[in-house]
Amino acid sequence: MKTSILIFLFSFAILSSATAQDLPNLKSIKLNKNAHFKGTEPIVLKVVSYLFTTPIDKKNKQRTEAGQFLIKWMNGTPDYTFYLEEKETDFFNTDADFTLMYMAGLTKYKLENPTISDRNSLSIGAMQLTLPYLLKQENKTRWSAKLWQLNDANQKGKLKEFLYN
Repeated sequence: MKTSILIFLFSFAILSSATAQDLPNLKSIKLNKNAHFKGTEPIVLKVVSYLFTTPIDKKNKQRTEAGQFLIKWMNGTPDYTFYLEEKETDFFNTDADFTLMYMAGLTKYKLENPTISDRNSLSIGAMQLTLPYLLKQENKTRWSAKLWQLNDANQKGKLKEFLYN
């Protein structure tokens, strides 16, 4: 009996720390020169995955560092260009957490679909990743009426029409 309890506790401890181990020490990764960005896509995808699998929490320092790393990478990478258009970001009502998740969605969609360059297609792909994540969050009091309408359009499969018609 004691052995099975110890095995359970040990397994739980390993699983609990697995998320923290998924991310490298992001502060040690230099992104000062164009050459520093080469080959960082796998790390960026881990960062994005981490952001999409952890709840929005301003007290989570690792999540904050992941967000800062993503923004720095998006601003500096010479291989990709990301557009944050007011038409799309206005739905987030200047909420930094929501905008960060849209940026994470934009990054994930672009890296997984490198041949797509149309801004509208990239934005739709990012929204389709971001909105389900935001919907899972407990606190929806920060949602604007526009964001609820956007989510409704996404759930009805009418995101493109809602955004661009």
